[in-house]
Amino acid sequence: MDFSKLSNGAKMALIGGALLVINLFLPWYGTLGFNLNAFDAEFLAWGGSLLAIGGAAILLLKAFGTRDVEAGKFKPEQLATLLGAAGTVLIALRWLTETNFVKYGLFVGLIAAAVVTFGSFTSMKDAGLDLPGMDRIGGGDS
Repeated sequence: MDFSKLSNGAKMALIGGALLVINLFLPWYGTLGFNLNAFDAEFLAWGGSLLAIGGAAILLLKAFGTRDVEAGKFKPEQLATLLGAAGTVLIALRWLTETNFVKYGLFVGLIAAAVVTFGSFTSMKDAGLDLPGMDRIGGGDS
C-alpha cells in the first residue's frame, strides 16, 4: 500500500470514511438508556453512511495500487466526490425528517460524510479534474 500516491484531500477522505465505519455503531437516536445506531435509524442513516464509505473506499483502492475504479466517464476522484456528496445529503435528510431524540452519532456521521466529500473534492481538484457537466451550470450562451 502506497499512501504517497494519495493527495492530502484523499487522506482526509479516508479518515472521514474510517470514522463513518465506527460511527455506524454509535447512538444516533435515543432516550432513557434506549439507543438506536445507524442501522436501526432506517435507510437514510445507514445508506448515507455506506455511500460516503464507498467514496472513501474508492480512494483507498487507489492507494493499494491495484487499479483505478472508473464508472463510465467518471475518474476515481470524481466518483468518490459524488458518492460522498450523496451520502452527506442522505444523512442530512435523516436529520431533517426525524429531529426528536437525536444523539451525537448523527452529527458525527454528518460531519464525517462532509469530510469525505470535501477531501475527495480537494483530491479531484488536485488531480486537475472537474465534474462532467459543470461547464453547463450557471447559464450558457446569452
